[in-house]
Amino acid sequence: MRRGKPSALAALALAGGLAAVTAGLTPGTEQGAAVAAQSYVSAVIAPGGPITHVVIMYQENHTFDDVLGAVCQARTNPCNGYTDPVTLHNGTVAQNVVEPDLVPNSAHDPHSQRLGLAGKWNKILGCHDAPYYCVSHVDPANIPNLATYADTYSVSDATFAAGQAASFVAHVSLGAGTFDRFAGWNPAPGLWGCEAHDDALWGRRKHLTLQPSCVPDQQGRGPYRESKVAYVPTIMQRMEEAGLSWHIYEGRKKLDQPELSNFSICPYFYWCYNKRYKLQYDSSDQEFVHRAGNGSLPNLSILIPDFNVSQHNTTSMGKGDNYIGDMVSAVMNGPDWDSTAIFITYDDCGCFYDHVTPPSHRMGMRNPMVIISPWAKPQGTDSTPAIQPYSMLAFTEHVFGLAPLSKEVDTSYDYANSFDFGQKPLAGVPAVHQRIPKAELEEIAKLRPSVIDDPT
Repeated sequence: MRRGKPSALAALALAGGLAAVTAGLTPGTEQGAAVAAQSYVSAVIAPGGPITHVVIMYQENHTFDDVLGAVCQARTNPCNGYTDPVTLHNGTVAQNVVEPDLVPNSAHDPHSQRLGLAGKWNKILGCHDAPYYCVSHVDPANIPNLATYADTYSVSDATFAAGQAASFVAHVSLGAGTFDRFAGWNPAPGLWGCEAHDDALWGRRKHLTLQPSCVPDQQGRGPYRESKVAYVPTIMQRMEEAGLSWHIYEGRKKLDQPELSNFSICPYFYWCYNKRYKLQYDSSDQEFVHRAGNGSLPNLSILIPDFNVSQHNTTSMGKGDNYIGDMVSAVMNGPDWDSTAIFITYDDCGCFYDHVTPPSHRMGMRNPMVIISPWAKPQGTDSTPAIQPYSMLAFTEHVFGLAPLSKEVDTSYDYANSFDFGQKPLAGVPAVHQRIPKAELEEIAKLRPSVIDDPT
């Protein structure tokens, strides 16, 4: 990861311009989205049930229709997916093409997300000309593991992003259950978090300022310079307060120190970076496979994929599906399967087409959500509006009886309708492993330097 830092304003201009940023979502209003979802809730998860292990797999950059549209249509119990032609804002009809395995490189910053919500898909950088690769869908045969899990267990077809946010803020909200007033844009290219000297837009609408991309601890320590960003607790702290275990798994190799990438969560929060950024709390996905195999999973596992298996733009969907299959099958074949709930979702839109209008203007686009567990309703479809990532955190809070993390999480639906704790437990399903052509892998390697410091 490069650590050189160009001008933050210059980098943001590359991503769409400061004027485009200030026209966007008011930071903090993601709480309103959670309240909107809560009004639909018909059940709540209670502590004391069979789930004692929660696994969150946080993949990169796709919408529901893009990943699960065709899967839903082929399902015995269909869910709300769409793969037909799309009429753009100007009347142009875009064919909904099959997405190639090498994920197209379309922009996915907050400005691009707003363009998509307005039907202006052909205005998104990387999607200007036919065939409009942001109006596309994945062939289920290209994601055989995720497609099988979606066909066997539960799918939420009403999980919406908390707001228009790119990867940095999406990962902040996964850790803390709030944007903490960050505006949704990624920091300037470089390394994000408390390790870095990179800034992100923060504040409210017309009063945005550049602040360090580091959430301070309770004493205000962490940012490389004076910062207006407020301390907020994390789900990791809530787990520890309750005497429960947690672990972040990231990176494909066993190292003598934790992986450090722009997708890492722990380094965003100085409490975690200062006290918990060690292998005891943050290690490779191979350690997850090992612990799943011997029945020593922590109560909460957060899996952050290595870039190559993240399914991010300019990576392989199939290679990412191999990774998903490896991780999920490790749990299914291990002693902790009967006590586990696995959530597989994506941090932002990518930015690919989805046909469902969010029920609140404060929500972002729909994201895929597949819920895997012996207690998930078989071929279940949960259409209760949920918020990504707050609803996963709400489930975690409720199943473990944790103190509320934030108002956003406390008012979000917790996927209670995706489970039946009175049913006969479902068995696991075998994973498959597909071969990615050498030529494609070589092309991905060539493209990676252009997106490794992704400003969108």
